Amino acid sequence: MSTGTDIRQERAWITPRIAWSVFGAAILLHALTFLIWPKAAPVGVDLNVYRAAGETVLAGRPLYEGPITFQMEWTYTPFAALVFVPFGVVPVIPLAAVVTPAHFLLVIPAVMLSWRTLGYKRDRALVATSVLMAGAALWLDSVWLTTALGQVNLVLMMLVLLDVSRFRDSRWQGVCVGIAAGIKLTPLIFVGYLVVTGRFRAAATALATFAATIGLGFLLLPRDAARYWGGVFLSSNRIGDTASYSNQSISGMLARLTGNNNATSATWLVLALIVGGLGMGLAVWAHRRGEELLAVTVVGMTGTAVSPFSWEHHWVWFVPLLVYLVHLARTAGRPGWWVVGGVYALTFAWIVSFPPAGGRTQPEIGLFALRSWPWLEAVTSNVYLLVFALSSVWIVLRLRKTTVARPS
Repeated sequence: MSTGTDIRQERAWITPRIAWSVFGAAILLHALTFLIWPKAAPVGVDLNVYRAAGETVLAGRPLYEGPITFQMEWTYTPFAALVFVPFGVVPVIPLAAVVTPAHFLLVIPAVMLSWRTLGYKRDRALVATSVLMAGAALWLDSVWLTTALGQVNLVLMMLVLLDVSRFRDSRWQGVCVGIAAGIKLTPLIFVGYLVVTGRFRAAATALATFAATIGLGFLLLPRDAARYWGGVFLSSNRIGDTASYSNQSISGMLARLTGNNNATSATWLVLALIVGGLGMGLAVWAHRRGEELLAVTVVGMTGTAVSPFSWEHHWVWFVPLLVYLVHLARTAGRPGWWVVGGVYALTFAWIVSFPPAGGRTQPEIGLFALRSWPWLEAVTSNVYLLVFALSSVWIVLRLRKTTVARPS
């Protein structure tokens, strides 16, 4: 590839005015969607669950003995409920009025952090580029739904990115991964990544931090902690229907193909081990090439793919993936930009059904919900796994042939 250049030289047309206009238009499109279809998504549902968990802790009620709000159960750790205690003292409407705009704005530092992990200099051009890409990312289906639900996915992703990239070689590396895993177990895969890349102290720090979150749960919520760690955390059926199209994981794919939620555990375990091993191997290879953003993104997507249950909004790792693909396309030329466009198109929040405006029927959003063409259903219902597989293959082929230029 060509020698490194900065964003300013190749993206001079991206002015702050253009960038913020795109970002604002993306937010207005969100608002317009919900104005036309008020039930386009269960707005703020997860935020309300977080708030209910905080209320439950404050009231001294059990977390895992039934629904905590709207027939929804608490599936996160006791430590996560403690984290959300401040939400429990704020009325839901003021809370949503703060958290929803914060979610929109959070996409900007997520993109910026991805660029910085690649080594790009922070300047006005990079900020403008990050705002522009954040506007585009707001309409990735995973990000769209994360912001609508008030989900925690973007925060967890940023904790991991901070830890394995910005805190690299710091004595504190591992703390953010441990906290993220203490809230939601899936980031534990990054402890394995730290181990296989030889960062044993960071891995030990992550495990110690994770253990501290468990200890805090037992200290402050002993009954809930005993119940959760006594087996509740293994019950993926408490999350949702495994065969649901929204479960964009290997287990979901198998359940849809077989039509049986309970007949795929052995096959899932084998496939999960194979995909997990291949994903971790690709991440180690990328790490040794100095491509930390690629490595971390691959681990994040691998963890989402092999998890027993992964809602579509768990795939926020498509944000750093697109940043990396744009970085690669800068020197790969037209083929690279076709890949960027393809990944974006496949993960975009397409509205695939258009019910009457203002009606009680909600539109279906995301290609995985496209069921008008049965002959394509096997592909569209597993589209995120397909994107993960194809983008990984393309990246391997590109990096085998070329030397990736580091940005100046």
